[in-house]
Amino acid sequence: MCRTLRLIMASVVAFSMVTTPAFSQDLRQLIEEMKKRKTGTEEAPKIETIGLEREEEKPRLIPGVEIPETVPLDKRINPEEYIVGPGDEFTIYLWGLLDEQQIASVTPEGKLLIPYVGAIDVSGKTLAQARQEIVDRVKDRYDKVDVSVVLSKLRKFRIFITGHVRNPGSYTAWPVDRAWDAIEKAGGVSGNGSKRNILIRRQTGEVLHVDLARFLKLGSLEDNPYMKMGDVIYVPVRGEIVAIVGEVNDEGTYEFKPGENVEDIIELAGGVKPGADLRMLEVVRFKEDGMTRERIFPNIVQSPGGDGEANPGDDPSAQLLGLRFPLQKDDQIIIRKIPEWHPKRAVNVWGEVKYPGLYPIEEGRTTLTDLINQAGGFTKRASLRDAKVVRWQAREIRDPEFERLLKMSVDEMTDLEYEYFKTKLREESGVVSLDFMELFLKGERSKDVVLKAGDIIFVPRQREMINITGQANRPGLVNYEPDEKVDFYIKRAGGYAWNADKGKMRVIKGDTGLWLHPREVKRLEPGDAIFIPEKPERDWWEWIGKRTGVLGDLFMAVTTAYIVNQVTK
Repeated sequence: MCRTLRLIMASVVAFSMVTTPAFSQDLRQLIEEMKKRKTGTEEAPKIETIGLEREEEKPRLIPGVEIPETVPLDKRINPEEYIVGPGDEFTIYLWGLLDEQQIASVTPEGKLLIPYVGAIDVSGKTLAQARQEIVDRVKDRYDKVDVSVVLSKLRKFRIFITGHVRNPGSYTAWPVDRAWDAIEKAGGVSGNGSKRNILIRRQTGEVLHVDLARFLKLGSLEDNPYMKMGDVIYVPVRGEIVAIVGEVNDEGTYEFKPGENVEDIIELAGGVKPGADLRMLEVVRFKEDGMTRERIFPNIVQSPGGDGEANPGDDPSAQLLGLRFPLQKDDQIIIRKIPEWHPKRAVNVWGEVKYPGLYPIEEGRTTLTDLINQAGGFTKRASLRDAKVVRWQAREIRDPEFERLLKMSVDEMTDLEYEYFKTKLREESGVVSLDFMELFLKGERSKDVVLKAGDIIFVPRQREMINITGQANRPGLVNYEPDEKVDFYIKRAGGYAWNADKGKMRVIKGDTGLWLHPREVKRLEPGDAIFIPEKPERDWWEWIGKRTGVLGDLFMAVTTAYIVNQVTK
């Protein structure tokens, strides 16, 4: 019985030892060791993740890499160009006999520490070089594993921005920041700062030139380099300038860089316009005295025979030399337009034609009838009596006499000057003397006119109304009735008002603007107006006094004549 009891107690102790976590783990490891010895393989020691003890804290092999802080990139990082430095973070994946992930950062001394592998000097190397060295060192330590190395986080570093910026000082930058990004962190270039002669001084002693004008105008990334740790940006005061005017897309003044030529400034000015005549390229330059200027034509070549006559160089090589003409400070580039380059000659047709709009013409050949035919002819509502051609170019012609009269009062004008002044006020400037009815209804081709660029042809709608204005009982528009006289339309407007001045009534012709007495009007036309003025107010006592004075003077004259006659008998 005792023996049986001892066996039971030994079984309990053995069971309790097997079921404890420590013993269970040791047993599993022992079994694994025995299996590997049977297969003849031995597992290399695992890479432990420093500082991560709990299982849930250990990194997992997941697709992609989570970057805590997103850095905006202007392009995919090129491993052949990116320079590794302190603070860059790498993620190293191993698979095969090992299935591990290790995250390591470059130390301030420029080394990457990998457990069981050692320190690898990667600072100053390209990403491609650093990646290859990491792979080689890991494979030297572990056989039969595949290795992938990923740059998972970009470093930050300090740079210094000085000179003519709004907020000079030290700033934090990324390796993907360019000079423009860095200067913007400092508030941008100040008002008198240079955008074309900026310097970057590197810790190696290298000096880079930054041209933000070319970067912003032309998108030249070469003039906007990436920043490196410890870079010092210096923005000097804006330097000398050159000017460009004429047939370029963005004429104006530009900061000058020594060594530039005409083509460089043309490029900054957005290039030349299609009609630019580069053969007549001109550079105006100050002479040594700083007061007088000289005109230089880089593309002008001497005519054959050496007779001294200058002609524009048609040879493309000569024009190329002109574009490469070296500039000096304060030069002015003038680019003229090719004469008669793609002239846009057109006229505009408004109103009652079938197809109104803009029409091209041949200068000196296209006539009014040609143009109306192109526009599909007149509509049924067209008023040819009121149609006109306005020559817009003529409206810009000054009339010195009319301008002189405008500055005078009416009392200062002679009768003839006043008539001229009133006539000019009524006239519409630039109207071509032309009768549409004679030309298109009667077919008198001699009345046709040759059109000029900018002419406007206006064909209004028929106005089947007579306008009664002034002192009528119901002034307004009255329907036109052929062959009716002035009195007919005044009756339709309710007759004369009590204060109408019938003697001064006038008919204003709609087509010419002339003011005519009703007796002078043979026929009223649609669009004519009848104007009835108001009788002027009178001071009757003054009127009687004037008349009494006149009668008294007359009586005295008669009396005097009678007395004289009696005395002389």
